[in-house]
Amino acid sequence: MKKIKKLSVLLLSISMIVGSVFVGNINSSYAATSYKKQLTIGKSYKYDLDGDGDKDSIKVYSTGHKLLLKVNSTTKTLDSNYYPDYGYYDVKIYDFNKKDKSSEIVFYWSGDSEWGTKILKFKNNKCMVNKHYKDAMLKSYDPSTGMITFEEYDQGRYSSFAKAMGFFCIYDKVQIKGYNVYNQYTANTSGSTRKNKYVAAKKLTAYTSTSGKKKAFTINKGSKAYVYALYQKGSSKYIRVKNSSGKYGYVKVGSSMLFTEKSCLWWR
Repeated sequence: MKKIKKLSVLLLSISMIVGSVFVGNINSSYAATSYKKQLTIGKSYKYDLDGDGDKDSIKVYSTGHKLLLKVNSTTKTLDSNYYPDYGYYDVKIYDFNKKDKSSEIVFYWSGDSEWGTKILKFKNNKCMVNKHYKDAMLKSYDPSTGMITFEEYDQGRYSSFAKAMGFFCIYDKVQIKGYNVYNQYTANTSGSTRKNKYVAAKKLTAYTSTSGKKKAFTINKGSKAYVYALYQKGSSKYIRVKNSSGKYGYVKVGSSMLFTEKSCLWWR
C-alpha cells in the first residue's frame, strides 16, 4: 500500500494556500486568506452581517469544552470538543458573493489528522445557514459567482468513494447565493491523487458520460489508470478516469474496490 503521512499533506496544503495570496488572483478567485475580519475568541465585535445597515453584535467564546458563537441573541455551537492546547481554531468573516448583501462567518478547526470547516449566515437574530464540511478546508472563492473551493479529503462529502479507490484529496465546490447553499456534483482530484497510477482490480467499463449508457472503453484487470474527478448526484456515483492511451471516461462506483489496494493511497 502507498502510505502518505496526512499531516504532511495538510502542512503542504496550508503553505500552498497561504503562499497563493502573493501570486495574484487567477480567474477572479480569491485565496482563502482574503477575508473581511478575523474574530478573536473572547472578544466582542460589531459588524453588519446581513447588509441591512445595522451592525450586528458578534462574539466567539468558550464555556467548558464548548466553543460558541453568539450573534445578537442567537447562540450556535461551533465545536463541542474545544481543547485549545491540542487543536487549531480560526473564525473569520468572509464575503463570498458580492452580488448579495450578506456576509459569512467561517469556522475552521484542525486536530490530530482531522479537520473541518463550518459556514454560518445570520439574518437579524436568526441563523439561516449552518453547514459543516468535514475533512475540508477553504482553499479559494470567486466573489463574482459565490463559488467556494474546499480542499477536501476522504472523510468529507465524498467519503463513500473510499470504498472504491482508497483515500484521496479533491477540490470540492460549493456555491453560495444569499442564504442558499448549492453543493456541486463534480470534484476534481488534486496533488498526489491525480498523479497516482491506479491498477484495476477487475475489468472496468468506462462510459462517455455520467448517464452510464454509452461505452467509451474498457480498462482490463491489471491495467493502469488515473483518476481525474469524482462525481455524485443522489445515488449516482462515478469517477472520471484517463486510461494509458490518454482517453477519458466515467467508471461507475459501487461498494467494492475498483483498484488494487496496493496501488491506492493510504494516509490514516
